[in-house]
Amino acid sequence: MIPDAESILTAYLAAQTGERIVGDTPRDLGAAWVRLTLLDASNEAHSRPEHLIDNLLQLECYAGSGPDGQEEARELAVSIRGALADLSGPVDDAVVTAVRFAGMARVPDVALEPARQRYILTAHVYMHGVG
Repeated sequence: MIPDAESILTAYLAAQTGERIVGDTPRDLGAAWVRLTLLDASNEAHSRPEHLIDNLLQLECYAGSGPDGQEEARELAVSIRGALADLSGPVDDAVVTAVRFAGMARVPDVALEPARQRYILTAHVYMHGVG
């Protein structure tokens, strides 16, 4: 069974950080949010097929509409990164065996009006189903 990484990690990160974790850009852009996107879910190279899944995730950490956007976005990214770094073992219907970070870049989103500060975390979360 391949765990639903987006659902599991959305619930976990919201519970651990108290932040808005969403799959799509929210209607209300006033408060900070994190958009979590699963980019790929492949078999870990040394695992039997469909057992240990390497979930490649993009977590876009957006500032709210306040004046200190860059600082707010960075603090949000650091909080999310810390929660993921602490993730290990059983969570919902999965077991997380490792988390690895592949990047953390500040890339303002100029597609929003007005432009919004954001940090983009890229992470690999290795997990398998229970049972």
